[in-house]
Amino acid sequence: MEPSALQITSAIRDEIIRHAREGKPEEICGLLRGRNHRAIEVIRAQNTAEDKIDNYDVDSQTLLRQFEFEEMGDRMLAIYHSHPVSEAFPSATDAWNANYPDTYYLICSLENEETPVLRAFHLLPDFDDLDLAALRQELPFYETRPGLFGYFVPNERQRPDALSDLTYIDPPFYVVFTADANGQITDHRVVEVREHPVVLVRDEEM
Repeated sequence: MEPSALQITSAIRDEIIRHAREGKPEEICGLLRGRNHRAIEVIRAQNTAEDKIDNYDVDSQTLLRQFEFEEMGDRMLAIYHSHPVSEAFPSATDAWNANYPDTYYLICSLENEETPVLRAFHLLPDFDDLDLAALRQELPFYETRPGLFGYFVPNERQRPDALSDLTYIDPPFYVVFTADANGQITDHRVVEVREHPVVLVRDEEM
């Protein structure tokens, strides 16, 4: 079994899908407690995002449970959320909000509700000092949320010349930045998207 695969039981998978279906059309979210790469428990969270249809934000009380997990010898193995009508791939907003590079981000897509899809990723931010003002002139950034802009590089063939210096970042990746009401850039980052297999294991293997 690939060491970096996220390992879950069918019961954990089914609970995440059930949570996603119950919350539709809003995005839902929660945590997976686990150790090594194996999930042990699903913890549902409240989505405190202002726009729950297209975004999620795990409530702070649930996030604080990661310290409880550590006392038990476990850790916050994954943060999961749903994409009610889109594919199981991180959005620019997901990339911007990813603050735990060592944690799996598990996405449950209900784009086809009869056949839900679960995919796991690590989202790895880099805070290199880019000339975003110049990049903004050269690249077709899109406003993914009010004041949040993104550009996606899906593979090496489609890496634009303007980002040729980012040789230490492997596609796929996002360039994301925030801007104030006057259009002034206030913060930015590059976020590498690394996918990992999701593997079903039996309870006795946990």
